[in-house]
Amino acid sequence: MLQKKKLGKSNIEVSAVGFGCWAIGGPFWLDGKPDGWGEVDDDESVRAIRRSLELGINLFDTADAYGTGHSEEVLGRALKGRRNEAVIATKFGYTYNEEERQVYTRYDVSPAYIRKACEASMKRLGTDYIDLYQLHVGSIPIDSIDSVVDSLDRLKREGWIRAYGWSTDDSVRAEAFAARSAGDAIQHPLNIFHDHPSMIGTCERHSLSSINNSPLAMGLLSGKFNRSTTLPQDDVRGSNHDWVLYFKDGKPKESYLKTLDAVREILTSDGRSMVQGALGWIWGRSGCTIPIPGLKTVKQVEEAAQALHYGPLRPEQMKEIEGLFAQADA
Repeated sequence: MLQKKKLGKSNIEVSAVGFGCWAIGGPFWLDGKPDGWGEVDDDESVRAIRRSLELGINLFDTADAYGTGHSEEVLGRALKGRRNEAVIATKFGYTYNEEERQVYTRYDVSPAYIRKACEASMKRLGTDYIDLYQLHVGSIPIDSIDSVVDSLDRLKREGWIRAYGWSTDDSVRAEAFAARSAGDAIQHPLNIFHDHPSMIGTCERHSLSSINNSPLAMGLLSGKFNRSTTLPQDDVRGSNHDWVLYFKDGKPKESYLKTLDAVREILTSDGRSMVQGALGWIWGRSGCTIPIPGLKTVKQVEEAAQALHYGPLRPEQMKEIEGLFAQADA
């Protein structure tokens, strides 16, 4: 079974797989388009979080933008009386209207806003500290990094946060952040369809944790979608945001389904489910990776936790998948 990992250079111990809390935020909108995953049962979310703790998953990744605070509130409710068992990661930077459940692409990373956002997140989470506080806006100018880092260092000195990081898929920005801060993590997309060698390289060189969102390609790697699938319009995968890579008009893209067909046998080898194989690929990619699949139900939690017992794919399986991708690109 995969053992716990250290979060970057900190002494914070986290499970090798985390619980992504985007989906438990329920419906919300980004500049008028759906950005949630449809309706969600808060009671089931609470049960799923508590089951995670029982099975050894202790890292919970949320954001103030997810459901404009609702995800944090549900997480706080689930962890009441068990806060010391959990490692809470949340994010800041995007502005939002909590009553209307609207998130805006406008952002604010001023020192005053960062402090205010941190305080609001702690209140919703029912805690007086955050384990990992992450900048959510992936594309701020590099010359703004120092000011953000100064604010985060101050919060760390005051005991409001234990560690900090940046959620970005830009490896140039990540490298600048790593060189100019005492950060411990970069959160970025990583899955079998979307490798990111330069980002992995940055994390390895600077001893940062690579926290991997979209490890199941927005659910496509769960294996439950096919060519006849159409998701509802209130689901982010039906929203046609330009950053939704794997779905168009709520339908899985054909190119990804073809790739999935090619690697399905390897991912499900040794008794794994598709989900467990997809997580195994991420662990096989680098020792610094920590995938955070979006989980909503007890059943999903149990499947993800079982992946810890299987661990990473074997080197020869990783090489075989690499060969299949090379053939497809030829």
